[in-house]
Amino acid sequence: MKNQKTLSIICTLLFLTGIVAAFFGFLNQGNRLFTYLLLLVTVIYLILGWYIFRGYYPDGHPLLLFLMGYLYASVVMSWTFTSAGWPLSNTFLWVGVAWVLIQSAMVTAVKKKLSPAAFTQFLIEALLMLIMTIAMLLYIS
Repeated sequence: MKNQKTLSIICTLLFLTGIVAAFFGFLNQGNRLFTYLLLLVTVIYLILGWYIFRGYYPDGHPLLLFLMGYLYASVVMSWTFTSAGWPLSNTFLWVGVAWVLIQSAMVTAVKKKLSPAAFTQFLIEALLMLIMTIAMLLYIS
């Protein structure tokens, strides 16, 4: 139980790091610090997502948790492209919206197996990712 609490805190801090870096990176496009920080968050989600999401969903199948980590990493990567001012950032943001919606559908599908706190956490993070991605899309377009 203590390990799950630690993983939950790590996952929350990782998400907060990503969303704060995306916000400030979006305001200061081209800033390398925020770009590299977002790349680091992306790599952590991609490589360790299957492990750190055990803090939210301890009984989850590793493949499902890896897919959640992949979806989070993809959305953060779209923020990285926007923060860095790289080409195709608009396309990646549109794909990021799709990934957030897929992630929300997956969380809703396993709702009965999640604790109420984990379900709420996943939905809040999905809503924040969706708001951030749509705000970036509206500003860029």
